Amino acid sequence: MIGVSLVGLGEIGQVHLSALRSSDHIQVSALCDLDEERLNGSCRGEWLTTHFDQILERPDVEAVDICLPHNMHAPLAIRALESGRHVLLEKPMAMTVAECDQVIAAAAAADRVVGVSHNQLFYEPHQMLSKMISDGSIGDLRTIRARLAIGGRYGSWRSDPSQAGGGLLIDAGVHRIYMLQELGGPVVAVSANMDMPGMEESYSIILEFSCGAIGTIDATYHGPSGLFDDQIEVVGTQAILEVAGCEAQFEGFDDGPSLRQWSNGAWETIETSDSWDRSVAKSVQAFFEAVSRGVTPRVDGVTGRSTVAVIEAAYRSAREGIRVELPFA
Repeated sequence: MIGVSLVGLGEIGQVHLSALRSSDHIQVSALCDLDEERLNGSCRGEWLTTHFDQILERPDVEAVDICLPHNMHAPLAIRALESGRHVLLEKPMAMTVAECDQVIAAAAAADRVVGVSHNQLFYEPHQMLSKMISDGSIGDLRTIRARLAIGGRYGSWRSDPSQAGGGLLIDAGVHRIYMLQELGGPVVAVSANMDMPGMEESYSIILEFSCGAIGTIDATYHGPSGLFDDQIEVVGTQAILEVAGCEAQFEGFDDGPSLRQWSNGAWETIETSDSWDRSVAKSVQAFFEAVSRGVTPRVDGVTGRSTVAVIEAAYRSAREGIRVELPFA
């Protein structure tokens, strides 16, 4: 068992809390949130506080799960790591590559582990998609297309670039970036077009992979009210694969099979079942179970940083109107 304190009890924090409580490897030792009413309403006997530093004084807190606005990820993660705690961060790892580097350095200095909840890597249809690409079932990979359409901009801190770090790309768009990295491999160059870089509500991105394939992402907040449309399509020399989005299912817009394949002139449904909330639970539990076993988590700080690096390159590309090359990190 590993003692964990959850910091931040908003919408995603509640999903993390359910995941923590349902794991045999985790003891929820403390909860932390500025909203006392939310704290008390979430409590099942855990120790409660509105002060982050107080949880770092408790011997029963071995790790911290941070579900807060993006601008708070790096500073609180560093404080937790320096106090000797392992840290799980909600996506994105931080707002900039420089912040990611600071967090990674703090983890190394303290000999602690930092990870990021890239939950869609744990979504079963996405895992099957990744396996079919890697085992050659679709032939040579040529293109990956991801799309995201939301009916209206998110409110609260998510609409404030000083807290979010940008607009749609660094918020819901993060999932598209790390999924294309998972499917296509290392990104070597990025070209992007955005309506308002840093406050973007619509954008298109081209990713060039080291394998020679191309990835494209188009996203917008300007869909019809209530819409959340999220899909991935992969084109290979022998087959096309389509996945109905993880979050689209969560929002109730799944109108077809989760995964299907076109080859030999016909479509085939590949049976699979999962949900957005289960993918989050698996992501959270996998990190703390890896830490408790002393193994490297599926998404560590280096992996989280690589996603932020692609996002940062996309912002630079959109602002300067250039193609931005990346190392094979």
